Amino acid sequence: MVKTVILGVIVLIGAVIAAFVLIGRERSWELIAGSPDRGQHDFDAARRSPHPNDALACSPGLCSEPDFEIAAVEDAPAIAIERLSQRLVTSDPLARRVDDRKDPSKARFITYSPLMRFPDVIHLEARPMPDGRTGIMAYARAQLGSDDMGKNRARLEALFGKP
Repeated sequence: MVKTVILGVIVLIGAVIAAFVLIGRERSWELIAGSPDRGQHDFDAARRSPHPNDALACSPGLCSEPDFEIAAVEDAPAIAIERLSQRLVTSDPLARRVDDRKDPSKARFITYSPLMRFPDVIHLEARPMPDGRTGIMAYARAQLGSDDMGKNRARLEALFGKP
């Protein structure tokens, strides 16, 4: 009886591994947990994950309680988002843009962890500030799990050149 149970568990694990290999890791997670793209993050609502699996970075005055602040830029919002988007896809080969690009002041990306391909979503938004500069807001969140071990914060810090 015990041998049958152990054999059944081994077969089940083998089937799951085979499915991940045949279907692909990204697609497998999507079948299990749904699409990681759930639409643009609403920065005005100030909702964050109840778990330590996200990171928030904003120019001063644009968000309450960001993990770190980022400097405003001189570029127009659309140019600032395009530059950040280019920097993100250049630095992260697993990142791909998923928004419809209808609003040039916003961008949304899905990226994956290198080995297991756990999906994360990155939201970028730029807004004009009263001083004429452009403020930036960035939110990154893991779709799976309750703790990302600081990966999303590190991803945003790298995007904005933070030490």
